[in-house]
Amino acid sequence: MNKEENIKQPTDNILQLPENETVPEPLTINDQPSTIMEVHKHPHHVTHKKKWGEYLLEFFMLFLAVFLGFVAENIREHISERENEKVYMQSLVQNIKNDISTIKDQQKVFDQRVILLDSLISILDAPTITSNTGNLYYYARMATKDNGFFGNSSTFDQMKSTGGLKLIKSKSVTESILSYYTIIDEVRQLQFVGEEGELNEYRKIAVQIFNADVFNQINSISMNMVARPVDNPPLRTTDRKLLGDLAGWAHYIKNTRIGIDQFKKGVFEKGEKLIKQIEKEYHLEIE
Repeated sequence: MNKEENIKQPTDNILQLPENETVPEPLTINDQPSTIMEVHKHPHHVTHKKKWGEYLLEFFMLFLAVFLGFVAENIREHISERENEKVYMQSLVQNIKNDISTIKDQQKVFDQRVILLDSLISILDAPTITSNTGNLYYYARMATKDNGFFGNSSTFDQMKSTGGLKLIKSKSVTESILSYYTIIDEVRQLQFVGEEGELNEYRKIAVQIFNADVFNQINSISMNMVARPVDNPPLRTTDRKLLGDLAGWAHYIKNTRIGIDQFKKGVFEKGEKLIKQIEKEYHLEIE
């Protein structure tokens, strides 16, 4: 094989183009499209610069959201306070009704207790008492039995301790409530300081005159009652001075109880007026 045969390349594997078709030439830099597409930036695009109006709008929307939340919370608190106020008033009225009921029950026996003390004083001042000691034991023991009035202030005390008094929107109702419980405090003071002090002095003398065994026989703790002796049991002493001192303290006890009764009538009157006032102010259905 000669050199010309070695140099000659085979043509069977060369891609043959159809006639009249040419291979496109590659594009150059100068041949690139000259039109540049315009890019529009969205307002939320990271490179978007806000105008002052947009900042103002966002501030206004944030302020409005906070303000409306504040208003909603105030309305909710206001509704809650009014509901709590009404609950307090309903409970307070029930307490006052209990007080009035107690005063009515105690008033039924008040006149009898005053007559009893008058009878005790009369016997102690009599020239001779040995024939009437049965009644004397009975009156002397009954003199120390009296139903104290303390008033039901549970709701009022709770309102004071929790700040519930501030929930009362009516100034006149607040003043009436304070006035009502002021007079109840006066009744308590008369009972604790006045009456109880006088009863202690009375008891100191009574133990020197009366036999405790007789008191045990006529006094029923389970029934809270005192029975009149069937006969005339003897006294420990008939010393006129001791009998006179006991009569004196019985007199003080009677007068103090009359004063307490007057204050209790004041509680009764103020209580009824306060119930009507609360019923009108809060539209409560009070039985």
